[in-house]
Amino acid sequence: MKKLIYIVLILGFLFVDMIFFHDVFKPGETTSVGQWLTGLLSIPVIIISLQSLLSYNQGSKHHQ
Repeated sequence: MKKLIYIVLILGFLFVDMIFFHDVFKPGETTSVGQWLTGLLSIPVIIISLQSLLSYNQGSKHHQ
């Protein structure tokens, strides 16, 4: 169940980042503070989720 939560967190933040930041590269488009904060918040969430997912996978290999 934890593995599923980590995967959903990673994919969810990547999806939200894609929605909010696709305008960053368009000339003349502005990015709001909320969009920047979402992007900045997603970095540690994705890193922590990946670390937890990797440690979860390594732990399950040792129990087999």
